[in-house]
Amino acid sequence: MKDPPAISHLERFAMTSPWVVVTGLDGSGKTTLVSSLAEHLKAQKFRLPYHDFVRDCLARSGDGSPFGDAHTDRLLFALDARLANYFIRTSRSNNISLVSQRGWMDNFIFGAVQGISYEQTEAMLRTAELERPTAHICLIAEPEVAFARLQSCAYRDKYETEEFIARQHLETTRFFDCVLAEDSALQCFRGIPTILIDTTHRTHHQTCLEAMAFLDGPKARAAQA
Repeated sequence: MKDPPAISHLERFAMTSPWVVVTGLDGSGKTTLVSSLAEHLKAQKFRLPYHDFVRDCLARSGDGSPFGDAHTDRLLFALDARLANYFIRTSRSNNISLVSQRGWMDNFIFGAVQGISYEQTEAMLRTAELERPTAHICLIAEPEVAFARLQSCAYRDKYETEEFIARQHLETTRFFDCVLAEDSALQCFRGIPTILIDTTHRTHHQTCLEAMAFLDGPKARAAQA
């Protein structure tokens, strides 16, 4: 019997237009990779939080502290995600490919940093009701390297502190370990093709090449055989 034809991760979801999520640590290179992938895939790029009101509300929540009012922060992010889902669903139904900076999993990771359990986040977000991404590309970096990269950023938010990023690094890796371990609160993320790329010692170009090779997946390996 012949082996089935190799297909890319994008082709696995041919029934709907692909939605590639680029997530991970602040300062790991997400913005640059999103732009590169959007150009490569001829896709529309966007970022979460999606709505302008969220930034202003987050500045008020907890008086601008990343640990001051975790419940209000989580409610804001859940509301933004559920409203953004209408844009994502409409775009995909109109055959518009998407690349986003951050996705649903960031609600769980940021929530965990703030002491909110996966179960509490899932209760607010109801991930099963939302669009399912085609693939996740998660960028991480050593926390001190990631924080140093943010020093030149003019629009840092309240989460981009040294303490928060160190915790974010731990919770990012724990999240994906829990998905692999089939944590019941994270069941909606099972089966989504995912790669973690450590950008600590990689250039933007190297990161982009690795991400593109991942999306091409088995198809690229078959072509090289």
